[in-house]
Amino acid sequence: MLLLESGGEGIEREVEQLNANATVTGLDYPLQASRLRYIGGTTNHWSGHCYRFLDRDFAPRPGIANTGWPIGLADVAGYLPEASKRVLFRDDLVDWSPERWRHRLGTKGWPLDPELFETRLTFVAPINPQTGNRTFARYAPPVTKAPNIRFLHHANVTELVGSAEGTRIEEATVRTLAGTETSVRARLFVLAAGGVENARVLLASRRPFATGLGNGHDQVGRYFTDHVVIYQDFARNPAVAMDRLMAFQDYPDGTHTVSHFLLTDAALRREGIDDVFLRVTPVYDPLTAGGAAAKGIQDSLAQGSAGSIRAEDLSTAIGHPVDTAGWAVDRGYCRAEPTLYRVAARLEPRPVADSRVTLTDRRDAVGMPILNLHWTLAEEGKRSLHRSLLLFGQEAGRRGLGRLRLSYDPKASWPTFPELDIGYHHTGTTRMSADPRQGVVDRNCRVHGVGNVYVAGSSVFPTAGSGSPTMMLTALALRLADHIKQEHFA
Repeated sequence: MLLLESGGEGIEREVEQLNANATVTGLDYPLQASRLRYIGGTTNHWSGHCYRFLDRDFAPRPGIANTGWPIGLADVAGYLPEASKRVLFRDDLVDWSPERWRHRLGTKGWPLDPELFETRLTFVAPINPQTGNRTFARYAPPVTKAPNIRFLHHANVTELVGSAEGTRIEEATVRTLAGTETSVRARLFVLAAGGVENARVLLASRRPFATGLGNGHDQVGRYFTDHVVIYQDFARNPAVAMDRLMAFQDYPDGTHTVSHFLLTDAALRREGIDDVFLRVTPVYDPLTAGGAAAKGIQDSLAQGSAGSIRAEDLSTAIGHPVDTAGWAVDRGYCRAEPTLYRVAARLEPRPVADSRVTLTDRRDAVGMPILNLHWTLAEEGKRSLHRSLLLFGQEAGRRGLGRLRLSYDPKASWPTFPELDIGYHHTGTTRMSADPRQGVVDRNCRVHGVGNVYVAGSSVFPTAGSGSPTMMLTALALRLADHIKQEHFA
């Protein structure tokens, strides 16, 4: 196996410039900030959020075009336990039950109508104390040392070259910033370059594909989407007890978990809206010096290493005993009960064909056509966000839980970044489909009509899903690995 990586072990300006050349039209999108081009890729600034998709994430949505996956949750469920371990950097499985978590915490959930809202969990992967982030580069050493893997860095794949009849890929063209060019021939190819770059490589592969590899039906690059988020304020009734699962809770080894609300399947069908995820979290006062030091100590201990405690944290905590003790009581163990909450309403936008990656006439330093991202969102998404928040506010008011303040005009145009926040989840540009006229790869992530090239990552998602994509794309990668072993190396 030969693994080709565009970057090296750390960030390099010249390499990142290969991303920076891209242009954006339509709605503003921070494309450069959302991609990294070195070992570990975008996980080098990943926030660590992990979520289990639901059955409805795979199902066609009544009245919403271009939804539905050619696989269901049952097709990937067997890979989710291992995916959970990989993305959370754990040897054991976490508990995804909100009920058991509340029992553990001695807290109760808010009495929202169960026919309207349900509670789900998100887990947050721990920070690696050696790197200060959650990069998947921690898996690089065993990969580079494996006897059956050869690893080449600073190697940019600029084209996949097909056979004369276009049914197989014969070789990959590889170029470096220093001007070296070579060809790599292989039995099969797996493209795993991210939700934008995957489409770019396919579109740039024109031999013998007139419009690009896998693009016979003009599907490559289309349906680009990302979760979008707006934030609103909620004031909790002080007479109503805090649900501690709404605050980020510690799990052994530095993992955290937090709850959020989703409309039930029945409510979504009745309302005819897109999926919206509501995370309602308490807003605490800013950390004092002693509190920040105490949190640093706790984070070090959570990693299982007292030796990693910073001396300055220890001295600051000792020097500010009141602040330190206050944090331990109020923040560290979530005993404080603030009344101000922040509601993050995150929309799963419906697929839009004209939201897409295309190639321009300009070329970058390795000779690849520079891409343009045209990002657009369906108008129905605004109604979905507004209706979901309205339902939550009405239900919270009816139950006496508090008041939701809506600070936007639901009839206004889509706001721009950063007022409209995003998930940095690039999905949809090489979408999975049973019909080649409606997508780029089949249910096994193989490019339609080409026998030996596969695509991995969230670019194959037909829809973005109701939560963060990292665990699902990892499960799909494990499923793809099994398929390749059985199909090509049995």
